[in-house]
Amino acid sequence: MYGSRDFSLEVLIISLIVCNNINYISKLGTNNKAIVFQRLLWKESIEAIKDSPRHSNYEDFRKHLEESLPQNSAYTRKRYSSSILKWFFPNQKLDSLVSRVWQAYQDELLLTDIMRYQYLSSEPIIARFVVDYIIPLEPGTKLPENYIKDYIENVFKEHKKDSINYLSSAIRDLGLIKRNRSVSVIQSLPLPKTAFFILAHHIFGLQTCTISLKEILENSFWKFLGMRMEHEVKDILKMADSKGFLAKYIIADQLEQVTTKYSFPELLEKKIKL
Repeated sequence: MYGSRDFSLEVLIISLIVCNNINYISKLGTNNKAIVFQRLLWKESIEAIKDSPRHSNYEDFRKHLEESLPQNSAYTRKRYSSSILKWFFPNQKLDSLVSRVWQAYQDELLLTDIMRYQYLSSEPIIARFVVDYIIPLEPGTKLPENYIKDYIENVFKEHKKDSINYLSSAIRDLGLIKRNRSVSVIQSLPLPKTAFFILAHHIFGLQTCTISLKEILENSFWKFLGMRMEHEVKDILKMADSKGFLAKYIIADQLEQVTTKYSFPELLEKKIKL
């Protein structure tokens, strides 16, 4: 349990984080207007991704979603389908990142790690909250009651009850917080070693290439996965190198860099796991 003094210190730290990141908020939308986001349909999205390989083309899959989602209203099913497709099939093709990873590994924990990245890549307001407001806090930290509400009101310049609820439920579904009675607590996720390794190849080198550690650290994808510390990134890369999954991991002229051994398709084909 936290004493009153400890909690006051937490609130002070959280307040400083909020103040230091307000400048980011105005950049989230175009023309200083933030883009409204919808409720995350986490369970429906998992089932849709698992179901996608059974369909021959994207249009058939879209129609299937619109007909098979459990909501009674056809309008609601169509709207929810559009959200799922926007988040997880952004190129309007069946061979999306999440679908390819699922087909290669058939591993739901790995799938949800990749989905966490893909979803946050599609929702900048929620991504900014995760990177700047959640990741800097230690697991076990209790969030003040108005933490999410203040962020949403700073983004939209008005009170938006739905957006507050959607953001709260999204970070809970993503595994980043846990609701304990009336208190939200920062969660620690298992280190997503394989998801990190897959995404590093997907983002930086669909083909074999050399990447500086600085490039990797400056990209938020590893924070989208729930990782907090830079040494975790290095530890995963060193583990991959020790297992022979990288061509090189070297420090040359004070530049730390990795050279991949496999292309992204080869990585999936070999089902490499850390």
